[in-house]
Amino acid sequence: MKMKKEDRNIHLKEQMMFSELLDRLEERQDRLHIDYDEEEGAAEGFGSLFSDLQEDITLCEEDCPEKRSPSFDPSALPREGELLIEGERLCLLAISEKDCRGYLEVEYDSSFIKEAFTDESFLEKVWESFFQKNKAYYSIFDLNSVFLGYCGIRNLQAKPWELSIALKREYQGQGIGPESLQLLMKALKRRTGERIFRGRVDADNESSISMMRKIGAKAHGISEVFLRGERLAAYEKKNKYLVDDRLKELAKEFKVEPQELIGHALDFWIELPA
Repeated sequence: MKMKKEDRNIHLKEQMMFSELLDRLEERQDRLHIDYDEEEGAAEGFGSLFSDLQEDITLCEEDCPEKRSPSFDPSALPREGELLIEGERLCLLAISEKDCRGYLEVEYDSSFIKEAFTDESFLEKVWESFFQKNKAYYSIFDLNSVFLGYCGIRNLQAKPWELSIALKREYQGQGIGPESLQLLMKALKRRTGERIFRGRVDADNESSISMMRKIGAKAHGISEVFLRGERLAAYEKKNKYLVDDRLKELAKEFKVEPQELIGHALDFWIELPA
């Protein structure tokens, strides 16, 4: 079966990140004295390294354009397990310990190194990452209390707030993503007064681009994601053959060169009415 171009391009980027993991694994091997040829050791090693790279692989938070001064006070937000907002068919509740299994299932589905999920310490680190200071995650449920996925803000201390969302595979493509983000922004505006939000997506992820457009997001440039500097330039040059008419049109919209979209994320901003 012929691979779709979107899937092929995303696969190439996964290979790039996997190569970075292998490079770091080789650098650590002598120091840690671990035989990574053994399946269990490999899972543990990849799990540890993947945790180290997690902030790079998920769109980098330190790349946000402006830090808060003074710091944002999260007391206006609901506490663990409390309701944030209820819509016509969905409700958002602050992340709770009882949601752990659902979150890890979502993360497993989207991971390109599934072997790491056999390592219990890695699973603990993934789950703990959702509770880190300055993050705000909300579980998405239907009105029958079925867990569908999660959404939230990557860093409460960076302006504008960057949206995050991930759904279980069986609930994707049903309009749940846009509806969840609209509910999230509506609730946060009501509680905090925030009106401007940010969303970053891969230029090859057409479904996420479509979701951004559905929630009223507008083009606002591009952002570095995983590679930077010379390595980023080399990656874009090596894969410039991936530029097609669709990327050229996106490049015009975001006012950049088409080749830059291969190694950068699209930056969308949403401004809610006052």
